[in-house]
Amino acid sequence: MMIEEKVDSQLREKYKHLDPLIFQRSVERATGPGDLFDILESVPNGLPIIWDEKTRRWVVTDDLTQSSKFDFEAE
Repeated sequence: MMIEEKVDSQLREKYKHLDPLIFQRSVERATGPGDLFDILESVPNGLPIIWDEKTRRWVVTDDLTQSSKFDFEAE
């Protein structure tokens, strides 16, 4: 998604407490400026966080390896 430079700089100033990588990844995942605002507003304060495709939001996790998404049992 491309956002205007003015909007980008205003959002970066408003969310300067967020890690720049989280901000950039949020920009990449947003479908528009309104969606980006919603994503940034919902970033949790706790760490570690991962991107959840179902909710399209950052969520706190205790499963950094995301092993719950994979079936490790051999058939």
